Amino acid sequence: MNKELIVIGAMISMLVFTSSLNHSYAQNATTNASNTVSNATALVKQTLAEVEQNVSAVLNNTSDEVRSTLKELGQNLSNVGSEIGSDILNQTEVTGKKVGLGASDVLSNISGEIKEGISGNSSK
Repeated sequence: MNKELIVIGAMISMLVFTSSLNHSYAQNATTNASNTVSNATALVKQTLAEVEQNVSAVLNNTSDEVRSTLKELGQNLSNVGSEIGSDILNQTEVTGKKVGLGASDVLSNISGEIKEGISGNSSK
């Protein structure tokens, strides 16, 4: 009977030992999985923060480029407007001179006709 009790005790000890080992392995696996998920989450957060910084820098640079290009475009349009305005004024001046000369010729012709009329009337 002592042998039987020793065998039963040994079997119970083995059952307890294997159960505790299985529980320990399961707990380690859960802890490892949890740590892996935590590490992955931290890595994703860090990557997103870096992406955010990079996108922000790109947008700032792009904004600066657009601002500079628009300023340059505005200056070019201003120069073009000045040139067009200057050309219009020059053409207006030339046209004014032509109109003035034409009016002068018309008045000269009228004056000549009046003189001829006066001279012609007085001789008659």
